Amino acid sequence: MHKIWLISVFVVLSSLVIGQDNGWENPLSDKQIMRLIDKSKPSKSKILPADIKNRLVVATAFGQYSLTQDPIVIEEAKKLNELGYTAIKLSFGKVNGNQEGYNFHSDWKLTKEMSLRDMATHPYYKEVLNMPFKTIVLNINDGYAGAAREDQTETLDTIEHEFYDLTKYLLREYRNRDVSFILTMQYGDSALRGGAGEKVQWKKGTTPPDISFRVKNMIDWLNARQKGVNRARNEMGRTICKVFNAAEVNKLFDGIDGIPSITTSVLPKTKLDMISWAASEGKSDDGLKMFKAIDFIRQKFVPTDYMNGKKVVILGDIGEAENMNNQTHESIRNFWDVLMGVSTVQNISYVFLKGLYCNETKDGSSVQDKNRTADELKGYWLIKPDGTKSWTQEYFDEVFSKGKK
Repeated sequence: MHKIWLISVFVVLSSLVIGQDNGWENPLSDKQIMRLIDKSKPSKSKILPADIKNRLVVATAFGQYSLTQDPIVIEEAKKLNELGYTAIKLSFGKVNGNQEGYNFHSDWKLTKEMSLRDMATHPYYKEVLNMPFKTIVLNINDGYAGAAREDQTETLDTIEHEFYDLTKYLLREYRNRDVSFILTMQYGDSALRGGAGEKVQWKKGTTPPDISFRVKNMIDWLNARQKGVNRARNEMGRTICKVFNAAEVNKLFDGIDGIPSITTSVLPKTKLDMISWAASEGKSDDGLKMFKAIDFIRQKFVPTDYMNGKKVVILGDIGEAENMNNQTHESIRNFWDVLMGVSTVQNISYVFLKGLYCNETKDGSSVQDKNRTADELKGYWLIKPDGTKSWTQEYFDEVFSKGKK
């Protein structure tokens, strides 16, 4: 009976994915989709993908506490290895002084004049990159011109060269290692709008008059990043190491409602390797809202030729705050079970977990100036300030155990 179920799911999922990749409308009813999600939950499925650990990418920046005297980025990377994770997301922006989100026990001595390639050779990053991760995500937000109207050719050429140089370095340095680097950016729609506050909450028919410049600059910026990656890959030829380029959307439902967005106004006019969606806006008890949103992204997304037609959608920046809204052990388990069910049915390659250490305080501060207590934090964590495992991590311990079978 179990084998019959697996075969039937495979047939349904195969037709489903083919439909998505060709822009067809989903042939399944809401009831059928919810049944598939429910049966694909790790709590109900006897067999999980063997690579489940590599699908879960854990963010590390802006944690509000540390547990050792190591530089915090190294501490967190070691802890992820210890917990069994094989994928990590790193903040990789251009700054003067300490890297954003990595202050504890750190003396980076970075400068904005350093190239992305230079940053990859920094001792802190180098130590993390040499750890046995199979997927390493570098978050790079620098260079978008916003609403600027002046010619951006020189800036775009610099961006293309930086991504080319970084990609070529990674492919050469790690060419014989089974590791994938994903160069991405975060909250693309917030960048498009110029921020995330109430003043930039666009409504249908009331978008700013400079929207055409914002959209054009976003398209040009993403294209420049991708061109740099493409050029380096073409020059390096075959390597075991892989480098991909991605962008992230975070106002998906505004786009569905007809408001200009990365998904509707930018993606159809670019070719990118992968798309990440800050999927917290897609939460629901049954997973249906998130499932349909992924379909919508795939309809708009045009992958590069390098991806051979595969439309990789990443669920980004996702988590559930254990210290808010009267959450319980059971409610946290149910949240992750639904999300993992959606991920399985939709064949999601990566899920970006919000953080190893909680990076959001209840008072809204993100300054890393002291070790915060659990009561001060919202609870987006795998490991709590006292070093114990969260409900989320206990859930994934069980998932990892199933994935080994």
